[in-house]
Amino acid sequence: MEPHVSRRGFLQAAGGVAAIGATGASLAGCSKSSTKNSAAVNEKVTLPTYVRYQGATPDLPPTDAGVQAAFLRYPANPKRCTEGKPGSGGAVSVLFAIYGAVPPGLPGNKYWAALNSALGVDLKLQMILSGNMVEKLAVTVAGNEIPDIMQLWNQTPNTPPPNTPQMLAAKFQPLTEYLSGDAIKDYPLLANLTQEQWKTTIYNGEIYGIPIPRERVGGIMYRRDDIFKKLGVNPQPTTFAEFKDVCKQLTDAKSHRWATANWSGVIGFVQEMLAAPNGWKEDGGKFTSEYEDPTYKQVLSDVRSMVSAGYLHPDAFEKNAPVKDWLGAGTTPMGFDNYTAWPGYLISYKAQFPEMDLNGMFPPNYDSSSKAMIRRGVPSYSTAIFKKAKPARIKELLRIANYLASPFGTQEYLIRKWGAAGVDYTIKNGNVTLTTKGAADAIGGIGYIADAPWAIYEPGYPGDTKKEHAYQVKAVPMTVANPTIGLYSNTNSTQGAKLGVLITNAQQDILQGRKPVSAWDGIMTQWRQQGGDTIRKEFEQAFAKSK
Repeated sequence: MEPHVSRRGFLQAAGGVAAIGATGASLAGCSKSSTKNSAAVNEKVTLPTYVRYQGATPDLPPTDAGVQAAFLRYPANPKRCTEGKPGSGGAVSVLFAIYGAVPPGLPGNKYWAALNSALGVDLKLQMILSGNMVEKLAVTVAGNEIPDIMQLWNQTPNTPPPNTPQMLAAKFQPLTEYLSGDAIKDYPLLANLTQEQWKTTIYNGEIYGIPIPRERVGGIMYRRDDIFKKLGVNPQPTTFAEFKDVCKQLTDAKSHRWATANWSGVIGFVQEMLAAPNGWKEDGGKFTSEYEDPTYKQVLSDVRSMVSAGYLHPDAFEKNAPVKDWLGAGTTPMGFDNYTAWPGYLISYKAQFPEMDLNGMFPPNYDSSSKAMIRRGVPSYSTAIFKKAKPARIKELLRIANYLASPFGTQEYLIRKWGAAGVDYTIKNGNVTLTTKGAADAIGGIGYIADAPWAIYEPGYPGDTKKEHAYQVKAVPMTVANPTIGLYSNTNSTQGAKLGVLITNAQQDILQGRKPVSAWDGIMTQWRQQGGDTIRKEFEQAFAKSK
C-alpha cells in the first residue's frame, strides 16, 4: 500500500535533507544547462502527444475531467498490447522505494522471475525502505553509483530533492528527443499518460524521466458505513457543526470507540470545508501559503475543540500511531487517508472484518456562507529518471518502461501487477486472487519505473468498485489544484523539511492545549523568516516567468 507522505513521514525524511542538499550543491557547477531551469524555458518544451489507449471496455467509464475507468471483473481472454520482449537480455539496474517488508530474491521469487522473462532482461533491483530514501539518493548520486533507472523520490508531494535541476543536468539523461511531441508514439503506452502528468518531469528545458501517474482525488475521509448505520448516525453532514455532532455520536470511550484519529487529516478535512488553499493560493501573481490564510487559525481552533472533547483516539498523537488498523477494526469509524489506500483497506481488513462497509464522506460546507472543495492530488507521485547512456540503451529502457505502463485488461498488466499465473495468482470469474506466495513475492515498487493510468478494480468486491467510481464522479468536479504544481523552488526543497518540523510541532502544541491558538501568529513570523518568504518569492518569480 502506497501512502501519501504525511507530516509524520515528512519529519522522518528531514534528517537526510542536509545530505542530499549538499550533494545537489556539489553538482551545481557540473553542467552549464543546470542554470537554464526556469518556467519560461520549461514552458517552451513540446510535451509528449497524448494518445489515449483504446483497450478493454470498462463497466463504468472514465471521463475527460479525470474520473477513472472502473471494471467489475478482469476481462476474459485479455489481449497483448506489446510485441516481443522489450529488453536485449542484459542486466538493468533499478532503485526505488518500498513501503513494507523487502520481498525474497531470485531464484525463489516467481513474480520477479516472471518479470525478467517477460521483459527479456535481468532486473537488478535495489528496494529501499521509504524512510531511508533521502539518505540513499544522496549516497547514490554523490558516489556516482547511478542505476539505469532510479526513482526521483519526492520528500513530500510536489517537493523533489534539493538542487534537482543541477543534479539532473549533471547525472541523468534528457529524454526530450525520444518523447517530445509525436516522438512518443514509438512508445504508445507511455503516450497514454496525460500532458498534465508529463509537466512534472520538465527541468532545464528538457523532459527528464517518466511520470508515475496518480488520480485527481487526493485525500479522503473514509467512513465505516456499517458502524454509522448500526449507531443511526448521519453519514453525510452538511456543515462543520453537524460534522462535529457526528463525531460526538460516534465517540464512546467505554466501548473503546472514537470518531477518528489522524489529526493532520482532520485539519485537511476542515480546510476543505472552508475552501482553504490547496498548499498555496495564487491571486494576481501573489502567493499565500495555506498556513498564512485567514482560515487556518479557525481550523486549528475547531480541531482543538474536537481533541478537547475527546473525539480523537487518545493515542492519535503518538509516533507511528496505527491509524489504518483502527479504521480497519472499527475502533475509529472515520479515518482520513489517501484515495489510493482504498484497495489496501479491502485487502488488509475485509477478510478479518467482513462487516466492513467502506465509503467516503464528502467535506460539507463549513456553514451557509461557504462552499467546500476537495484538494486535488498531485498528477504524478514521482519520476523515474534514467542514467546517461547511448541512444540504443536509452531506447531499450524506454521500451521496458512502455511495457510496464501496460494498462488494465491486458496480458502484460497481469504479469507486471500479479506475477506468474497459477503460482502468484489465480483468476476465477474475472476475480484475480493472490496466492500466499504471490502476496509474499509481490514487488509493488515496480510501479515506480512506469505505470498506467489507474483503473478501479476490487476483485471479489464489485460493490466497492461501484462505490469508488461513484465517489470520484462527485468528487473530481470539486477538486482544486495546487497552483505551485510545475513550479520549482529550491528553498522549498532545501528548507521545507525544517519548516515542516516547525509547523508540525506548533500544530501539536496547539491541538493538545500546550499553546493557545494565538501562538500561531508567532509561528508564522518564524516560518517567514526561516524560509517561507523566500519560498513564496521563488514560486512567484517562476509563476511570473511562465506567463
